[in-house]
Amino acid sequence: MKRANYHTILGMLIILYCNLAFSQSNEETEYINKVSDSSYVSLSINYISDAVFMGRKDSIAAPYLYPTLLYHHKSGFYTSGSLSYLTRADDGRVDLFLLTGGFDFKVKKLDGDVSLTAYFFNEDSYNVISEVSTDLTALLEYDFDVISFGLSASTYFGNGNNSDLFLSSELSRNFITNDEKFQFIPTVGIYFGTQNFYEQYFINNRFGNGRGQGNSNSSQSSSINLNESEKFNLMAIEFSLPIWYEHKSFNAVIVPSFVIPQNEATLTVDDVLVKEDLDNSFYFIVGVYYRF
Repeated sequence: MKRANYHTILGMLIILYCNLAFSQSNEETEYINKVSDSSYVSLSINYISDAVFMGRKDSIAAPYLYPTLLYHHKSGFYTSGSLSYLTRADDGRVDLFLLTGGFDFKVKKLDGDVSLTAYFFNEDSYNVISEVSTDLTALLEYDFDVISFGLSASTYFGNGNNSDLFLSSELSRNFITNDEKFQFIPTVGIYFGTQNFYEQYFINNRFGNGRGQGNSNSSQSSSINLNESEKFNLMAIEFSLPIWYEHKSFNAVIVPSFVIPQNEATLTVDDVLVKEDLDNSFYFIVGVYYRF
């Protein structure tokens, strides 16, 4: 069984929440539909237990339920739309709309994908990338038979003049059952990037104007700087085990992931140095897909 449009489907499955690589998207974790030379439409409904991005997350969990509608043309061009509903019992709301356009291709054992995504966050969102407006992502993956290697480069643009650069690499190994119904993909990813998005999150959510609920005791007038915001550093190492089931046009997936964040931030809050304390994170995604 051959993989098709893995980055397209998985990128939407983990978009925003996983670490953007094969994403993050994205990202964004392998879809096992047979290669098709025809256009199609797919509908998916997914759930993610927490919004984790590059090992970073809010102090309050952000579980999302998100349906996605995708149109994929046989030429490789595709477009999709998605909304994310925050499922917290005391804070249920539509937290995000996404619009994506892109192009994917396959040349022998090389898969590629280029996409542009626009983000429309609820003004009360406390997602760690709630200040992001657009991202441009390019993905390449080569199948060496025994193992696959992927590389991703992304530019994330903030609502102001800030932008971030991310580079991600991934090693994965496919295991497919004889009846081609199940696929297991042990995966390890390494993620590098800058942290302007994270500084804006702290300014507007954690310590700032009260958009989020991470810290409601801080004043809007606080002066906040993230000292590593412009530095290009190792941000996270992630281990995941995407598991797919396929039956005709129906697919189901579960993706448990464990993330080890790296390089904690040092914040200057009103001239006081505050060292961030990052914790390892376990989260999971479950979803179902139907292709028309």
